[in-house]
Amino acid sequence: MNIKTVFRSFYAAIIFIITLILIWTSIVKAQEVLQANHVQPRSFSLQSNEKIEYRLSSQRSKSDQNIYVHIPNQGYIVKISCAHYLQDICTDVDNQNQSRKILNLDLVAYKHNVYIKNLKYINTETMQQKAIQYTEQQIRDFYNTDIQNLKYQLFSMVLFSLFALYVSFRVLRNFKSFLAK
Repeated sequence: MNIKTVFRSFYAAIIFIITLILIWTSIVKAQEVLQANHVQPRSFSLQSNEKIEYRLSSQRSKSDQNIYVHIPNQGYIVKISCAHYLQDICTDVDNQNQSRKILNLDLVAYKHNVYIKNLKYINTETMQQKAIQYTEQQIRDFYNTDIQNLKYQLFSMVLFSLFALYVSFRVLRNFKSFLAK
C-alpha cells in the first residue's frame, strides 16, 4: 500500500462522512419543518438582580446578525436572530454596544428558535428605560417566517445531499479503480 492509496482511501472516507452528515442534517431539518405546526412554545424569564446581571447586545454585521443576552465577562446565554427586531432592538445605534442592562426579559422558545416577548431594559450610559412588547400572534408570525426560510434552505440541502449521494455511489461502484487512479 503506497501513500497514494492511503490518501485516496482517506479521501473516499471523507466523501462518505460528508454525505452521511448531509443526509442526516436534511432528515432532521425535514422533521423540524413537518412538525412545525405541532410545536408547543416554552416560555421563560430572566431578571437582573444584585447577584446576577444580564446584558443585551446586538450584532448587525452581515455574517452574524444576532441579539445576545449575556452575563458580563462570562459569555452569552441566549442567541436570538436579529431578523425580526431590526427596527427596535438591533439598531445601528446599539450595534455591539453592551450598555443595555436587562431589567426583565420574557422569552418564548419553539424548539431551537427563541423569540423575545417582553423586554424591559435600562441604558446604563443615558439612564433611559425602554420597554418593548410583542404579541403572541407576532411571535407566531416570526416563527412561521423562520420555518418558511428553513424550507428554502432544506430544498437546496436536499439537492446537495442527493448529489453527494450520487458521488458516493460512483466512488463505491468503482472503488478499486478509484484507489488505483
